[in-house]
Formats: sequence, C-alpha cells, structure tokens
Amino acid sequence: MANEKNSFKLFIYGVLILVLFLAFIQLFIHGTGLFFTLELVGFLVLGIFTFLGFVGYKSGWGNNFFFFIFLAYLGNLILIWYFNDALYVTLGLLAVIGFLLAFPRKHESKNKPIPHKEESHSMVFDAVESETKSSPVKKVSTPKFQVKHSPGKYVASSRSNIYHAPKCDWAKKIKLERQTWFAKKEDAWELGYKAHNCVE
Repeated sequence: MANEKNSFKLFIYGVLILVLFLAFIQLFIHGTGLFFTLELVGFLVLGIFTFLGFVGYKSGWGNNFFFFIFLAYLGNLILIWYFNDALYVTLGLLAVIGFLLAFPRKHESKNKPIPHKEESHSMVFDAVESETKSSPVKKVSTPKFQVKHSPGKYVASSRSNIYHAPKCDWAKKIKLERQTWFAKKEDAWELGYKAHNCVE
C-alpha cells in the first residue's frame, strides 16, 4: 500500500515537473540577453536536480530535491512577475501543489518509546509533607536545622577532577546523577581528584 502511494506521488511529481518544464521552455525561449541566459542556467540546474530527485526518490532523499525544485519554480515565477509584469497563475498553482506535496515532513519513530525521567526520592521533602498532612497547620518558630551532608563530606562531579565542600556554590550546580561523594579528602585524592579553593 505504501509502495503504491509512493509510486503515485512520484507520478504526480513527474506530471507536474513535465508541465512546468515545458512551460518554462516556452517562457525563456523568446527571451533575449540577460533574461535568456539566466533562465537557461536555471533550467539546466533544475534539470539536474530533477534527475537527482528521481534517482534518489526510492532512497528517501529525493523528496528534498523535489521540494527545492518546486520552491525554485515559485521563486522564478515571482521574479518573472516582478521584472516582466507577466503573472502566470496556472503555473503558479501547479508549482504550489508540487511544493505542498514535496514539503518535508517530520517522521516520528513509532517503535521508539519516550523516555520517562523519574525524579529521585527525597527524604527531606517527604518527611515535611507527611508531617503537614497528618497535623493541623500551626505557626511554630522553626528551629535551626543542623546541616547533614549525606553520604559524605565532599562532593565531585563524575565529569570533573575537582571536589568541593557541599556548601560551595559550585557543588550546588552538580547534577544529582553526576555527584560522587567522599567521606574524607584522602578518598578523593586517591581517585585523582583535586581540592577546590572552597575546601578548607
């Protein structure tokens, strides 16, 4: 079914390009000077692109050539209209139809699952949420919390060779999945990490 659809689309491209080519020849054959030269060069370039489009259509990359061909036809018709005051509506409609048929579409892979990023479990926020859900809201002065660095005293990124104190601004920028924790400075030194100036 898809093969028949592609063959039909290729046939439509062929008919549209044939009609546009014949009309294109009729347009520039009566021209003179610079107009004739530019139209002849454009005709030859479009002829090469048409050949490449037909050759590469089965592989999938030929459709991009057809898109460019119809876009170039539209541009050429607009320039002819601007400079020669001749508007060819029928040719313009045919070029627009070809342009819309050849417009590149975004292909989504149907077999590829969308990755679901799961957030890591946080004991700090869960504990606070469970306390607020179970008890009524009361205004109580908040005691100072003692900072606990878990699971160690020093943190480094797996993509770096420098370790930091957890209170350091640079340490706070390390993504959770890239954090490497050390209990002692010596542990970090053994693995080749160097101390940042925030480490005392």
